[in-house]
Amino acid sequence: MKAKIVLIRHGMTQGNQEHRYVGTTDEGLLPESVEELRGMQEFWQKQVPMNGRTVADSVHDEIEIVPGKVTCEQHCQKNGSKEQIVYVSPYLRAKQTADILFPDAGKVEIAEFAECRFGDFEYKNYAELNGNPDYQRYIDSGGTTAFPGGETKAEFTDRVMRGFEKVFVDVESREEQKRLRCDVSLRIETAHTSLSDTIIIVAHGGTIMALMDQLSEPHKDYFDWQVKPGEGIAGWLEVTADGMQIVSYEKMKLPHGMKNGA
Repeated sequence: MKAKIVLIRHGMTQGNQEHRYVGTTDEGLLPESVEELRGMQEFWQKQVPMNGRTVADSVHDEIEIVPGKVTCEQHCQKNGSKEQIVYVSPYLRAKQTADILFPDAGKVEIAEFAECRFGDFEYKNYAELNGNPDYQRYIDSGGTTAFPGGETKAEFTDRVMRGFEKVFVDVESREEQKRLRCDVSLRIETAHTSLSDTIIIVAHGGTIMALMDQLSEPHKDYFDWQVKPGEGIAGWLEVTADGMQIVSYEKMKLPHGMKNGA
């Protein structure tokens, strides 16, 4: 089985702008980031194919359902934008971003997709931590030791992967419900081959880094997956008897001239 997967980092917050460790601090987006994300809505919606089309293509479609003239597949295309689901972190900055980029999609919160718990470093930046012996130990470890009072990279990654397992179970369940609404021939054609909707996750930089560190093939390490606010990664999730991996991936940088608050 395979599915298109899109991972998006939330837009810019005050703490991001000041280069702070923003983990459990539940701050919203900067006003200018809200405007920038609205300008990015079409860009991201075009990355989300559904039944061979995109969210942007289908949002304004009007298909008259006439018995014998409109197939189940066409009906699914008409209702695609309403059926599309976005899996989102429980924090405000991610939920705001998801609502702006995909206003017509359903939203499902995944608690495990919350950003890393930075403990004593929470909402501090390099200037404020410089000279702190705990911070120096963290830097010397290459980012692998626990944040004082917070999580280790391994603990955070395990948590995020538990969240991703929940996503996959939910996606499979929704896909099965769709197949049951379709005719028999379409069920046979689509069963166990590919998912009709894209898996969209709107979360945090750390969440994306953890997922790609575990799933990317060819593999790249955790810190290779840093993306700017409003940007992300698109690829294909392949599921086999041996496990899951994200292949044919690419970092999705904004078109030239489009801002992302960085």
